[in-house]
Amino acid sequence: MPICAILNLCNMSLMTIARKYLIDREKGGFHHIVTRCVRRTWLCGKDARSGRDYSYRKKWIEQYALELSEAFTVNVFAYAAMSNHYHLALEYRPQDALKLSDSEVARRWLIAFPPRKDKREAKYQALLKSPELIAKRRGQLADLSWFMKCLNQRIAVRANREDDCTGKFWEGRFHSSKPLKTLQDVYACMTYIDLNPVNAGASPEVASPGEHTSLRRRVEEAERDESKRGRVLAPMLVQGRSGEISSGGATPLELTLRGYLEHVHWTARAAKVEAKSRPRPPPSLEEPDEWLSTIQSFVRRWGRKPGLGDTLLAGHAATEIVVDGACTKA
Repeated sequence: MPICAILNLCNMSLMTIARKYLIDREKGGFHHIVTRCVRRTWLCGKDARSGRDYSYRKKWIEQYALELSEAFTVNVFAYAAMSNHYHLALEYRPQDALKLSDSEVARRWLIAFPPRKDKREAKYQALLKSPELIAKRRGQLADLSWFMKCLNQRIAVRANREDDCTGKFWEGRFHSSKPLKTLQDVYACMTYIDLNPVNAGASPEVASPGEHTSLRRRVEEAERDESKRGRVLAPMLVQGRSGEISSGGATPLELTLRGYLEHVHWTARAAKVEAKSRPRPPPSLEEPDEWLSTIQSFVRRWGRKPGLGDTLLAGHAATEIVVDGACTKA
């Protein structure tokens, strides 16, 4: 069967398509990634049986994903850490690995797989002395599956050690969408992900809805630096020892944070009413019906409605999002 025909099957909810048909390991592209806890239990939220609250593990997902994006050829543009799964909207850039020097490959590999401090220099030098090993590591740093393997393994090992148990933490490696073809698709995917906790906010199992999302961090960053609202959306980053999350670096996107907030706010309100009652879309959203249709495609794919609440981030009424000078409670 031709690959194009296989890709057309991706929208069929009962079909599972091999990742090799979804992810182009040469050209890369934007993808929506989802990983769920085994048996869909609440291993990152509040356990109804024991009463234990594991919500703090969402921070692990957030921190590790951004730390590892500095090692692998991946840019994370949106994420949402939920109680039993997480979402990522990322740009996969395998060709970037070809531009890395040998020393940079070695440095990045030790970020992904850090040795003990007293072994770090020896490991670094050993890598540099082996062209074959450098070539192998370069290929692995350019592999999206290795990025996800490293991310999920870190979380699973830490959680199992904490719970004093063994076994699977995640139900599988990860689920990926087919490549997002247009920037509008990317913005819609990011919106769907950032609004994911809003819909879940009504559930008592979800602690601090919206807290561990890229939207939350972008708003916090804009509160520290108002000029960020007028800048184009850039990848999310974690700042070394401080652990502060911000955005920065090269970006193929064209929408500013202010424009993106307009999109998200409008979607949160428009999704819950009929077409005739919808508020006027922002000027940057030229095809609102097509936009909502794209959002719904993510709903059908992943079984989660977009945010339907009256506020942008349920449970965080004190946060204000400024759009063109007007404050909107979120």
